[in-house]
Amino acid sequence: MAAVVLVHGSFLGPWSWRDVVADLTDSGIECVVADLPSGHGGIRDAAGDLHDDAAQVRELLDAATEPVVLCGHSYGGAVITEAAAAHPAVWKLVYLAGAMPDAGQSLADLAPPPTVEPGAREAVRWRADGLLELTAESAREALFHDCSPGRAEEAISLLRPSNPVIGGQGVRAAAWREVPATFVRGSADRMPELVSGSVEWDGVEIVELPAGHCPNWSRPDLVAALLVDLAGSPR
Repeated sequence: MAAVVLVHGSFLGPWSWRDVVADLTDSGIECVVADLPSGHGGIRDAAGDLHDDAAQVRELLDAATEPVVLCGHSYGGAVITEAAAAHPAVWKLVYLAGAMPDAGQSLADLAPPPTVEPGAREAVRWRADGLLELTAESAREALFHDCSPGRAEEAISLLRPSNPVIGGQGVRAAAWREVPATFVRGSADRMPELVSGSVEWDGVEIVELPAGHCPNWSRPDLVAALLVDLAGSPR
């Protein structure tokens, strides 16, 4: 069995993988969860950026003793795209509603034109320390609309700020060009897909789950089952 390394999205944290980790552990899968520095720090300059996030994930890969299935959720997709490049431990990439930029591209480069569709964009506000935070109403509508009310409110209470610079930073390499990738779509996802036009879909495994933008929180059972299958498939 391969090990699994999990990378959370912006405004989220390791908590978003809580139930996925429990299921993977019950299945005998070794897993590690990254805690990205772009969500740390009381001021903008103290928080990490995209490249710090990738470096943190790369440290986890350096410590791996088994081949790794590396899974990035949402913004975490950009992080694994850079972190996994030319790393010998990474066996598979999993983009869980994840961003897939090409080398040099940022999330801003992949963002679609403005839209008036409800729930199609995250609404954020600036904090006094220069970081961004996601509004509760936006999180409720864009990220957790497919959760029970109690489950959604728990997630909203755990949201944390994010360094705004990560949206404009281009990744330094594109690991999906060299490592087999699985792209996981949520059939009820209200967020736009941030995927480079350079991605050749014929070479990407596509999986669709009956979930919104955060299947790791709304349907952790399905996400864990997929990762168990990928971690146990022939290498």
